[in-house]
Amino acid sequence: MNGHRLTGKRQQGIAALEFLLTAPFLLLVVIAVSELGWAFHQYHTMTRAARDGARHLASHAINNSMGFIFLSSAVVQEASNLVVYGNTLGAGDPLLPGWSAGDISVSSPDPSHVTVNATYNYVPLVGQIPAFYGGEPVSMAFSMQSTVQMRAL
Repeated sequence: MNGHRLTGKRQQGIAALEFLLTAPFLLLVVIAVSELGWAFHQYHTMTRAARDGARHLASHAINNSMGFIFLSSAVVQEASNLVVYGNTLGAGDPLLPGWSAGDISVSSPDPSHVTVNATYNYVPLVGQIPAFYGGEPVSMAFSMQSTVQMRAL
């Protein structure tokens, strides 16, 4: 009976040791999955905003008196503001941290289409991966790009 209690205490020590060995790996997996989810969220927000800007641009780009695409500076500014801020006035905070209207380009590649190109520098949750053995830290930042082309209405 006394030997039975001793075996249970040894098992508790082994379980603690197993947790100690696997906890860093599990923490790394949780951080990696959350970072991937954050990157997907930022890319989806950027792509959806570029689509909204292209839709606005496509509906306002045709000059009714002439019947061809005319990208006035006011319409381009409205589309850029819509992409970055979610409204045509450019009021409020950007949809993504650090995003500005300078990251948006608007063009008309042919007489019937408009294109909105949005770029965004990914802002990671973690920042940088620390350096091991005296190396340089590894940056997790990268540039995302979304291009949307629509037929002008």
